[in-house]
Amino acid sequence: MTAPDSAVSITPEQAADAAAAASDRAAGPASGSAPRIPAATALPLPQGPALETEELRTRVLKLIAGLRTVRDTETSAVAKVLNVPFGPDPEEPDLQVVRGRLGSAGRYYITVGSAGRDMPGKRIEIRFIPEGWRGDPRDAENALSTCGLDFAPLHEDIVKLGYWGAESPLYLREFWSYRKDWPANNITFYLVVNLYRATGGDQPKGRPCVLYIEITADDAEVDHG
Repeated sequence: MTAPDSAVSITPEQAADAAAAASDRAAGPASGSAPRIPAATALPLPQGPALETEELRTRVLKLIAGLRTVRDTETSAVAKVLNVPFGPDPEEPDLQVVRGRLGSAGRYYITVGSAGRDMPGKRIEIRFIPEGWRGDPRDAENALSTCGLDFAPLHEDIVKLGYWGAESPLYLREFWSYRKDWPANNITFYLVVNLYRATGGDQPKGRPCVLYIEITADDAEVDHG
């Protein structure tokens, strides 16, 4: 199957390899590492509006659907699509951040910062911090029964937007990587959706839930066919 508006078809395995290569070039933490969650005693962070989970999910999909050029990853563009007010992180002034309540499911925490190592555009992270957070819920001692955002329907929607996806290797923290090329603009966009498993339910491994989503772009990986 060929991704819409893409000049070439790639396999999920190729998508995973390309995403891994882009991640290696980035200065940020690896996909398997835990997101930085601001401590309760930290300096105040810019506050965004209280949102329901489905509302934020819709805005994030709108952001992903609209990615065409490097400019679409800039803070002003992200703020406009997500309709949230970014401001400097008190601890990292070069990082733009906003946080807010996420219905009854916890909090959201969104950052826009440098992608690092000559990569174009910015690195965007959207984090869904579930209620009852005690630390990284991928660790057994911090396991949660709550799910901030279901992964399965989000995966289906990302694929419908023309992204090719691949699951992480078993030896890494669980995530899915996605890729979409825009040869006309000489840009490739990568998504990495990091997961945790909510306990309980009828799934032996637990219910797959979204922990955070990373968005980056690269102009050195574009396949022009």
